[in-house]
Amino acid sequence: MKLSTLSVIWAIAYSIFGLGLLIIPATFMAPFGVTFEDSGILMARILGSALFASAIAFYINRNIPVTEKSQYNIILSGTIYNIVDLPIVLMATLDGTMNALGWFPVGLHLFLAATMGYFVFKK
Repeated sequence: MKLSTLSVIWAIAYSIFGLGLLIIPATFMAPFGVTFEDSGILMARILGSALFASAIAFYINRNIPVTEKSQYNIILSGTIYNIVDLPIVLMATLDGTMNALGWFPVGLHLFLAATMGYFVFKK
């Protein structure tokens, strides 16, 4: 699949989670079995704003080749984020912090890490 196509897919995924966490964090996370107190809502909104900003970066740079340093750095940071967050989401699902729907974000992180990592590590 082309980088430009994947960049749009990445932007959509990050936008959905970013805007959900930014605008309606408690409602957005309720299907996953996650509840928030006020401090949790604050942290969810901070994460949501970061994810939405990443979505914008992926979308704006969708037609820039990965050989450009700026595009490489954006994809590298996305790869690192997904690799670091994957065990966190996995443990939250396994320990019951998130219900069975938690497997969706686990799979999403795997997909994002693998597809971004492909462009980071391809020769």
